[in-house]
Amino acid sequence: MTNERYLIASYFVCAALSAALGTLVYFFLQRSFGKVLDATSGKRLSSILKTLFPCGLLIPALLGFVSISYRGCERTTYAQIVQSRRYLVEKNQEQISSVLLTILVAVLFWNVVLFFVLKYAPKRADESITEPSPD
Repeated sequence: MTNERYLIASYFVCAALSAALGTLVYFFLQRSFGKVLDATSGKRLSSILKTLFPCGLLIPALLGFVSISYRGCERTTYAQIVQSRRYLVEKNQEQISSVLLTILVAVLFWNVVLFFVLKYAPKRADESITEPSPD
């Protein structure tokens, strides 16, 4: 496989991998995120946050992927970029690293959102805690 074909193939594989990682994290956290929202907040806020949650994980994953540029200080033309397979592999590794970092930041952001929901959102009436009566 030539370096040009490797560049094209690895670019699309990294793009698919970043979308898959973002989706995988969403599916892994979806149930617990929904249960926390259902137990603590009103229907409207819960519905809005549940709608934004997949976008809040998938978009950062894709942004992490596109944030890496193949052009560098010493490689500015297409011919210089595809000249070395090692350079292309390094850029792919940077892309995956950036994707994982942005997913981590997105998960931390959603943790902060849940913290504020738990702290400031009104509690649901049917979930209120009652004190046991002394016998």
